[in-house]
Amino acid sequence: MSGGFKSYVNMNEVEKTEPESQKKDVKKIANEVFGGPMEPKLLPGELVIAEGHNVLKFNSTDDFNHGVSGALFCTNFKISFVTANRSSYDLGELRQRNQLLSEHDIALTCVEAVYQVWNGKKKRLPPGSNIQGRVGILEIHCKDFRILPFSFKFTPKEAERNVVNAILHHAFPTSLDLLFAFEYNPGKNLRIGIADTPEFRAVKDWERELSRVHPSGWRVSFANTNFKMSDTLPEQFIVPSSLSDHDLNNSSPHFVDGRVPLWSWSHQNGSSLVRMVELRSDTTQTQYLESMLRAIESTHPERTKASVIDLARLCPSPKYIQVAYYKLRDLCMPASAEDFWAADQKWYSLLDGTKWLQCVSACLSVSSAVAERIAGSRQTVVLREYDGRDLSCVVASVVQLILDCHTRTLVGFQALVQREWVVCGHRFTDRLHHVHAKDKDNEESPVFLLFLDCVWQLLQQFPSCFEFTETYLTTLWDSARVPLFATFLFNSERDRYVACMDAKRDKNDNTSPTLMPVWDWSLQFSDQDRLLFNNPLYGGKLAEYFPEHPSNGPTVVPPNPTNTLGSFKSRNKWKSKKKKQAGASTQVSFTTPSTPSFNGPLFPINIGAGLKLWTQCYMRWIPWAHTVGGGPPSEYFHQCLLVDELHILNMKIHSLEMSKPDEHNTSRESGMFFTFESPRGFDANDSLTSAFPYSPIGSMDRKSIVGTPLFSFLRRMSVSSYNGAAANGDD
Repeated sequence: MSGGFKSYVNMNEVEKTEPESQKKDVKKIANEVFGGPMEPKLLPGELVIAEGHNVLKFNSTDDFNHGVSGALFCTNFKISFVTANRSSYDLGELRQRNQLLSEHDIALTCVEAVYQVWNGKKKRLPPGSNIQGRVGILEIHCKDFRILPFSFKFTPKEAERNVVNAILHHAFPTSLDLLFAFEYNPGKNLRIGIADTPEFRAVKDWERELSRVHPSGWRVSFANTNFKMSDTLPEQFIVPSSLSDHDLNNSSPHFVDGRVPLWSWSHQNGSSLVRMVELRSDTTQTQYLESMLRAIESTHPERTKASVIDLARLCPSPKYIQVAYYKLRDLCMPASAEDFWAADQKWYSLLDGTKWLQCVSACLSVSSAVAERIAGSRQTVVLREYDGRDLSCVVASVVQLILDCHTRTLVGFQALVQREWVVCGHRFTDRLHHVHAKDKDNEESPVFLLFLDCVWQLLQQFPSCFEFTETYLTTLWDSARVPLFATFLFNSERDRYVACMDAKRDKNDNTSPTLMPVWDWSLQFSDQDRLLFNNPLYGGKLAEYFPEHPSNGPTVVPPNPTNTLGSFKSRNKWKSKKKKQAGASTQVSFTTPSTPSFNGPLFPINIGAGLKLWTQCYMRWIPWAHTVGGGPPSEYFHQCLLVDELHILNMKIHSLEMSKPDEHNTSRESGMFFTFESPRGFDANDSLTSAFPYSPIGSMDRKSIVGTPLFSFLRRMSVSSYNGAAANGDD
């Protein structure tokens, strides 16, 4: 690299020092401004499709005045901007560093839209189109709410056209087999470290889950082997023992997509949680539905009648969720500082107008009511949804998080997602819009993000009850849009199988593609960065130091038979916030413990001030909204130091209690990202922002948000204030 490399360019200065006589000599000027050739880091099987040098990457918050110079590449996996400039992250080792995607990389499946900015006007470029002339400034909008502008002012016209056209074609694939997951070729040195996370593609995983919860009257069915009964169910699943596989095959044609009812979970009191689809509209054989319900009720020790919950009436539809998401995205992706501060003046009304938190509230409310019926009223609950692949995934998962402490561990949560979402057929291809087929309707809807938001709400209200952190949840959502991992690529297990067979047939060596699971986090992050997933407040961790603390015992939920479920549409007809809160509070009253143990049931506040905006996920790229030295990351820093110090003291006590103390055997591995003995030599008040570990500290001229509505909103994002929170919710 040239010693005189200048990587940070002030566009105003370039214009001033460029006389009219030099404007035609663009190449000469560019060579003085930019350095030598730069190359991206490629994964096995990754190929460069197009590249353009002498590109400027702007900060979208700086009105295109300053740019970092480098080269822009489009590969079959990502859009990569390579620069010799030092990372803009001043705290290099404190930022979460993805080993697959660098700071300036964008996974192709993370691209939401591509715009051309010319003379202050913005034009959206259609996917798959070909541009012929100059673009000027290319603005890439990402699904993680980033906005990345690039200028081709000094780039040769042909290179500019090749890069832009490559992005327009490869960021919007028309079929699944075009995704990088089918091109990735790690070779013989592949190491997949997911031994602790079951994938539920083997009988032993289902049998292990049955033995964990000990339900009576349930068995593993093989009726769908080779997907001969249903294209959207897994090959093995759990059904009532009283039903034979022959019974299932006879009943299957009368249910939507052939999906017979399937077991999700059972409580220790004998009640179960079951997912069921509707009968097909062209069938009149209601006896099959009745026989299924009788079989489900026979698994209950008291043979009580099952409660059938109609999720279409109680929860927002996928289309409603998508509209709310679009409004939330627009709010959290300001195009300029002026737009941000204009929105701040009416922040609360704009946030309320998105209806996103209403969607979260509805799912938490229904899940809480279902959990209370199972644990309190000792009733088996059947979740009914048209095709059983969207809101039933959300509610079934949240119910288990409320009642089953195992699902709040890292491995337990991953197993929950794998079982209730991946193998049970949530339509990830459609809902995450991985494929942009022109002849197919857009069925995009971030149902999975809605679920993660519900989990985040629980984590905020019960921070000592989850082994993982919000950084883990944000990372999981980011990973859902990395086309290397097959976990969140397909609509069903059958689609996964067919795609593998097609890819194997197309290969010359007739070998199956190596589809990587997302659960092997070592592929993306170092051992140190994975410590960001560990929650310092987790009761299971603190129980090692305080084994006799009363909060470590189980908590009993008294029955509350007065709960009623109100429809989602009726709840959203309330006009004012006061009416919303008052109306919701009169619908249901939960009897909940004020200080739940980490392994007890959790009934969240699901209305009003109990719900927060997941700022780390949605606002991490908005620098004006960040607080330096404050917010949850500052609390997380001090919590890590406290737990690490407890670990040191515990080890010293253990050493002293031994007959021959040996300080060399004292473990320093507390599992915390920040440690007490070596706090990385920085002051958290000056070094961390509220967007840690994502957004950098930039040298920007920003006015303070103190005293604004947004500041008041962010001030309430205190983890400590929600420990043990429980209150009335909308049922």
